Amino acid sequence: MCETSFFGKGRLRFAIALAALAAGTLVAWAAEVPKPSAAGWRFPEAREVDLRGPLGEAYRKGVERLRLDPYRSASFLRADISFEMKRVFTNYSGDISGRFIEIATLTSPPGRMTPETLAELLKDLPKYQKADGHFGCDVDWSGPLEPESPNAVKLPIFWGNSRLLVGLVEAHRAFGRADLLQAARRIGDFYLATADRFLDPAREAEYRSTGTYAAGYPTDYFPGIEGLARLYEATRDQRYLRQAERMADFFQRFDKLPIDHSHGNLITHHGLLLLYGLTGKQEYLDRPLRRWEEAVAGGYVWPMGGVGEKFWVSHATDEGCSEADWLRLNLRLWAVTGQTRFLDMAERLLWNHYAMNRTDNGGYGHHNFVCDPNGPLLMQPKCTEAVWCCTFHGLLGLHTLKSHLIVGSPRGIFVNFPVDVSIPVETAQGKWKATVATSEDPLGEITCRVRLDPWAPGTKEPPEVFLRRPSWAESVTVRGHGREASEPLADAGYLRLPLGQGAEGEAWVTFSFAPRVEDRRMRRLSLDAHAIGRHAGVVLCHGPRLLMANAEQPRPVIAAVVDPKGRLVLPKARGGVYRLVRLDRADATEHQIAEAAKSGHRLDLVPWERARRDAPVVFVFDLIAIPETSPLAKLLND
Repeated sequence: MCETSFFGKGRLRFAIALAALAAGTLVAWAAEVPKPSAAGWRFPEAREVDLRGPLGEAYRKGVERLRLDPYRSASFLRADISFEMKRVFTNYSGDISGRFIEIATLTSPPGRMTPETLAELLKDLPKYQKADGHFGCDVDWSGPLEPESPNAVKLPIFWGNSRLLVGLVEAHRAFGRADLLQAARRIGDFYLATADRFLDPAREAEYRSTGTYAAGYPTDYFPGIEGLARLYEATRDQRYLRQAERMADFFQRFDKLPIDHSHGNLITHHGLLLLYGLTGKQEYLDRPLRRWEEAVAGGYVWPMGGVGEKFWVSHATDEGCSEADWLRLNLRLWAVTGQTRFLDMAERLLWNHYAMNRTDNGGYGHHNFVCDPNGPLLMQPKCTEAVWCCTFHGLLGLHTLKSHLIVGSPRGIFVNFPVDVSIPVETAQGKWKATVATSEDPLGEITCRVRLDPWAPGTKEPPEVFLRRPSWAESVTVRGHGREASEPLADAGYLRLPLGQGAEGEAWVTFSFAPRVEDRRMRRLSLDAHAIGRHAGVVLCHGPRLLMANAEQPRPVIAAVVDPKGRLVLPKARGGVYRLVRLDRADATEHQIAEAAKSGHRLDLVPWERARRDAPVVFVFDLIAIPETSPLAKLLND
């Protein structure tokens, strides 16, 4: 994942202006990082964003999923604090109830509570709060901690209360209920009252004895940083901020990869970025940046753009919550650094692993994988919806995305993703409606029609508009009314578009791309255009999507042609399916390759949305690359 250079030749004035962004700095990777409030981004309200296309449909189905069973039962939602019915994870007190409160509040229309169970759940929720401020069963907090167990009590209460704290603060912000803020304060006071018990260096061995999985100390305790930071935002009570910082400092003792719960780790790093926004302390940005670098370079981030349930290089299960946290972390890292590599990663995740993790009803869950020591190779067909966590968190990730698709600033409007969307955006030139409509040619082009309309009469001249150039785009052309196609000015990973108002001022931007070969660490590989090459364990990509195949065998062997420029030339069948010759051995001779081609032994490669869901999906291959000048080339592409 490479970062586009900030300065383009002959563009110094533009680069300085772009870097200024409201007296702050939009920086390249090598430059000094700005203060958190300096970039001047004006994020649109997610409720005002009209997201269409596949992502819009996924979001709509995710919201509708909250209206269906088991969420039509307030008793089900409330059981982790009321214990009025038996269900899974009631020992994680506040987990399901808190997550539901958060996402249902965020997706409710202004001034309304939807679905109906949200109002019922919030109606008398504070009555379940214990005298010390926590929700859950009565506990002697001075007693020893339990080792990892599905029936553990103490630490899972911290996990659940961290989710409920976030939900209560969000519901108070939306609905103005003083009783909800008071309940949130009491959870915050519970963290304060138990801090010496759970942040004691002398008891580190006891903390470590609980492990790092679902009921472990590092997983369950430190996600409270997020809720405490949000509670401070709502109350400006310095005690909650100091507690969050104290927890963040102690967290460093346990924050090492590999770790057994990626969701708990990533949500804590998201909390660190919240602290960076509140305090401006550089360490709270540096630590998530280091985690990002370690995870990507070390193979903890998989070629599909996501991570495993356990934050390991190789693990046989994923988790929708972790994919959502990885998405939110990348979006926030972009917001505070301006580095487009984080948007590139978010895009890879959205079109691949995030989509793979989604169930047909709009929920999210987990798959099982076949792995080798370097990571996953093949995804099994069964997807289990996790109605207790992932369905909420997966939708939360998309909700967060809506506010980052197009962003206003004093410098202009920044379009971050080529997706179908219409958004009211605040700029120094007033409020504008920015609209992007996309079309895709399976041969290797995505075209975006970008339009600006004034939000109200009398709006000034339109602001400048910048469109991110994705890392997968090999070339870009721009055309508009009366203008020939051209390559636009490009700096800091963005293209500056020549836009006017309304239909007459529209611009069409076409990103062209070709199939590419990467290793399993998302690094592009060079292919020899003059000799047969054999590449073990590679990933094939086309634009933002990975190419996959329905196959029972991990790492099938395929053969493909390489043109004189070292690019793959894939044969196309109907419906945008690539049909490649499949071989039995990675060391197949030229004669064996020719015989396989003549026999029609082929494997269909498709993006995820075209793959069969009832069969295994493989995404790592052994590739035999054949030069276009070889007599084999015609056989392969016939």
